[in-house]
Amino acid sequence: GMIAAKTIKFTKYNQAMAFITIEDLTGTVEVIIFPRDYERYQRYLQDDAKIFVIGHATVEDEQNGKIICEKIIPFDELPKQLWLRFDTMEDYKKNESRLLETIRESDGGDEVIIYIADTKQMKKLGRNYSVNANNELMEQLLEFLDKENAKIVEKNIEKMC
Repeated sequence: GMIAAKTIKFTKYNQAMAFITIEDLTGTVEVIIFPRDYERYQRYLQDDAKIFVIGHATVEDEQNGKIICEKIIPFDELPKQLWLRFDTMEDYKKNESRLLETIRESDGGDEVIIYIADTKQMKKLGRNYSVNANNELMEQLLEFLDKENAKIVEKNIEKMC
C-alpha cells in the first residue's frame, strides 16, 4: 500500500521506532516498526511511498488489527524478469549478437529469459546477463524486436518471503 501517515517515537533507550498507516484499495492498517527494523528500512518510509510490508498481525478485542513489521520492500525494488520471445531458433541466432550487446549495456539484477516458440524451448540467461528491466531497455530492444515479443514481468512478492 501507500504510506498515508507516519509517527516517530523514541523508546526509553532513545531508539527511534515508527508507527505508519498503510492505505490500499481495501482500507488502512497501522504498522508498528520496532527500532532495529526502523533503522534498516527508514529510507523507504517517506510520505506517499508505495511499499509492501511483510510481518505478522496482532488483533485484539474491540481494537483495529495492527501489523508488526518484519520486512519492507519498496514497489520499485521488486525483482523482474525480461522475457524475450523468438519464433524460431534461426530468428534468435539472427538477433543474438545485437541482443547480447544491448543486454550487456543494461546492468542490474533482473533475469533475462529467452523463449523459442516453435520448439517451446526456454532458457534463463546467467547472472552475468542480468539487466535493469526498465522502459529505457525496452525502447532499445523494440528497435529490433516486435512489441509482443518483449515484456517485463514482475516476480511474485510472496516468493520473496
